[in-house]
Amino acid sequence: MDKKKLKILILSCNTGEGHNMAARAICEQCKAEGHEAEVVDYLAIHSRFTSWFISGFYIGLAKYFPHVFGFFYNGMGFLSRKVHVGRSSVYWLNALAAPRLRKFLEKGNYDAVVCSHMFAAECLTRLKRRGKQVPPSIMVSTDYTCYPHLEEVESDLFVLAHEDLLPDFEKRGFDPAVLRPCGIPIGMRFQGLPSRAEAREQLGLSNDAHVYLVMGGSMGAGHIRSFTKRLSSELQNGKIFVICGKNKRLKKSLERHVGRTHHNVVILGFTKEIPTYMAACDVLYTKPGGLTSTEAIVCHTPMISTKPIPGCETDNRDFFLSHGVADYAKTVEQKVESGRRLAENAQEQARMKEAQEAFAKPDAALNIVRLIEEELCKE
Repeated sequence: MDKKKLKILILSCNTGEGHNMAARAICEQCKAEGHEAEVVDYLAIHSRFTSWFISGFYIGLAKYFPHVFGFFYNGMGFLSRKVHVGRSSVYWLNALAAPRLRKFLEKGNYDAVVCSHMFAAECLTRLKRRGKQVPPSIMVSTDYTCYPHLEEVESDLFVLAHEDLLPDFEKRGFDPAVLRPCGIPIGMRFQGLPSRAEAREQLGLSNDAHVYLVMGGSMGAGHIRSFTKRLSSELQNGKIFVICGKNKRLKKSLERHVGRTHHNVVILGFTKEIPTYMAACDVLYTKPGGLTSTEAIVCHTPMISTKPIPGCETDNRDFFLSHGVADYAKTVEQKVESGRRLAENAQEQARMKEAQEAFAKPDAALNIVRLIEEELCKE
């Protein structure tokens, strides 16, 4: 018997590329399973200006004033855990978008809604509390933590990044019956990964050289330029790849100040070959964002988490350290020393890869689609 073809809406938010990456991974898997799916920027439903302004303010604050961002995040966390103040400001701000989201849902006639960002889930919650008819929904966390005020969201199911987070969610008042530790969804390109030797052959790299991969996320956060210079100067035999993604400003800066004088550095923009680079390298440097770190863990790539943006990335870093799937280095000197030590120590690499293999959830996107089929939309 053929399964029912579903129409699925995935609501994301441009406050960091990780939420969009998770949304696209779910959408890709939905289509692979024969369903109709689309990713929509939740904030743009209200207006394009709203999306531009809020995402720009959020990213700018996190990138240029991280301690201020952390202060507000931790303050919300304290209120969420310790103080009962009714509905949060996050809820009420998202409630403003509820009328437009309602019209959008009615027009789309969706069978299910997946939220890869809490803002969208808060807006759906507002509609539910006002007695409006909304499709069944799933809130997908893209970090290894329980976000501040997430407990006020009323999704039908909540997807957690890892089963060891279950006690934290239950302490915050979540019903265990709605929690599903499926993992963070990543793209299908991370299936059927090449071996280290195959990846190096594809990239034209020697099996003897130490290969380092540096990623700064969509924000380009961290002292990437000064760090890359220092690492390049310290290497006797090695290659450094820096992936800037869509951050054109970072790419131009690196080309101008690093690429011209440090010939063992390769500076890349957007590439679809991230799985190949992760498989080929000895060490990955990346800030502890949920998506890139999850991709590295699935690739079994030895990883050093660089300085996090205060907030959920701090929680991610601590979670990775406690499970042995990444090391941490804060200063430029510590990053260089930790990376060289890890690259040159085969036993330490093997230990971390073993921990990553036990930790990884490569089928998260598929399992989320199964939740939609078998629990949200079962006949």
